[in-house]
Amino acid sequence: MFRTITLLGVLAALITDVLIVVLRLLNIGVSPANTNLFTDPHVYPTLVVCAVLLLLNALAWRERYARLSIMSLSLSLLALVSMQLFLSVIVLAIPELPILAVGHLVLGVITLSGLFYLYLRANPLLIKTQQNGAWLARFAILLLLLECALGAWVSINHAGLACTNFPLCTDQWLPIADYQHAFDPQGVFTLPAQIAIAWLHRLLALVCFVVLTLVMIQATANQENKIRKSGLILSALLFIEIGLGILGFKLAMPAWVAILHNAIAVLMMLPLISIVFYSRYGLVAESEEKPATITDSSVPSKPAEQQREPAYVESDSASLYSRLKTQLKRTRSGLGGVFATLGGDKKSTADELLEEIEANLLMADVGVDATAAIINRLTQRLEKHQLNDSEILIAALKEELLSILKPCSELLHIPKQDKPFVILVVGVNGAGKTTTIGKLANRLQAQGHSVMLAAGDTFRAAAVEQLQVWGERNHIPVVAQHTGADSASVIYDAVQSAQAKGIDVLIADTAGRLQTKSNLMDELKKVKRIMSKLDDTAPHEVLLVLDAGTGQNALSQAKLFNEAVALTGLVLTKLDGTAKGGVIFALAKNSGIPIRYIGIGEGIEDLQDFNAELFVDALFVKD
Repeated sequence: MFRTITLLGVLAALITDVLIVVLRLLNIGVSPANTNLFTDPHVYPTLVVCAVLLLLNALAWRERYARLSIMSLSLSLLALVSMQLFLSVIVLAIPELPILAVGHLVLGVITLSGLFYLYLRANPLLIKTQQNGAWLARFAILLLLLECALGAWVSINHAGLACTNFPLCTDQWLPIADYQHAFDPQGVFTLPAQIAIAWLHRLLALVCFVVLTLVMIQATANQENKIRKSGLILSALLFIEIGLGILGFKLAMPAWVAILHNAIAVLMMLPLISIVFYSRYGLVAESEEKPATITDSSVPSKPAEQQREPAYVESDSASLYSRLKTQLKRTRSGLGGVFATLGGDKKSTADELLEEIEANLLMADVGVDATAAIINRLTQRLEKHQLNDSEILIAALKEELLSILKPCSELLHIPKQDKPFVILVVGVNGAGKTTTIGKLANRLQAQGHSVMLAAGDTFRAAAVEQLQVWGERNHIPVVAQHTGADSASVIYDAVQSAQAKGIDVLIADTAGRLQTKSNLMDELKKVKRIMSKLDDTAPHEVLLVLDAGTGQNALSQAKLFNEAVALTGLVLTKLDGTAKGGVIFALAKNSGIPIRYIGIGEGIEDLQDFNAELFVDALFVKD
């Protein structure tokens, strides 16, 4: 509802801005004798905007996602609209100061932009992305705002036709004009001054055209769907604006052309804001389908055979190895110092070479214990002269790394049984639990299992919606309650529902929590106890999702989560985006917990079974 009301405010603000342009161009409501604010038609949509913002401020505190940002933005916009209404009174009282009318329009454009930004920001499915800062689009917004102000100044002072001919101005590229008095607050009354502002308006329009074209090119080439669509909309509006500008000069600037010209300039703000916004934020599990509705265990589901629409295709060893080689480039770069050392510096002594290998392994987050074990084994296995033989050293190091990972390379096996196989997924905030659950559900479904999801993360506002989107995409039932509900209760309902419907696999999401917070870890223990009341063997698998980019902190997470809920498997995500992937060796050495899956990309096929041999082979590929 909040976003719907905000969208109403955007529409009212747009109508207000257009009406301001119309009234100023037609000189309606600006006569010295007119001091009645309510004779100015644009006041009414402004009052609608004000009412909308009052309502949004009343509702903002109820928003669970980005509440502080939404509240502060709503309050700031209310202050802006109040200032705009106050300026309306001043414009009527002092009509001989047209500079105030320009300020009035600029405030209207800023209000419209702010409301549109608030509409985008209130989306509960937002996540921060690693896109660039869109500095060019930000610069374009400032330029366009300045161009709108200058265009309003031209219109108010009736200077639109001061420059005869196009593209020249009075038959000159740089006309002689009165630039000194072009911005007199009381208005421009002489022809030379009108020529000056008309010419400056054209020059700024040219700069805007160049900058907006560059923004358009960047946006339409962007991989992000929202940014690309915004770029296409911007390009359409830009070409319409250029066409209207040329048409205005050819037709001696009729009022309807001037109104459209100004309105399109204001509208171009919206795709620019969208480009800037989606360069910072993305949507979780973006899909062309509508978000899934909350599924309750009391609602009968369709037969599993009708729901399956597997998108995942099992990779063979060759294709998986090929993907690993490509996606583990960052991890290889983290271990690059080790491999460079293996080049075989003939001048280095054996001790110096081992010290270099040891230092580089530690810097690659392989961990102290794993590194010490590797160095000790190399020392024991190889003679000193063999350490300077790169081929022997590479083969020995490869074997040692594999010996650490091999005991933890165990696939998740789901046995045939007459009750659901329950997988409890835990981890800290931001590790990628919900996304991993969606990919795992798709994978298991493609293998022939009927799957159900439990939205146990009732703390994060977007978590339930995100899981529902995954459920909708894969035609998988999702048991969920409202945000803030008891997580154990949700999962209890899910187990009951899965048992009643004969589901093969139930995957339960949980709220992200810091491993150092004992009260939050106690909640996880409670979830396990509640599940055991329905099935004393549940959960059958407890998966800890770890972000590879956290480096050595992953060891602490694995240790404390294991103490709390007895982990049976690990999922290491984001290995494609970090140079700290060496932590997988530290995890294997220190915890001994099986590594079930690794995440090597954003695609649904990028959650892969962990295969120690393929993984180590991929690390030794030369880029």
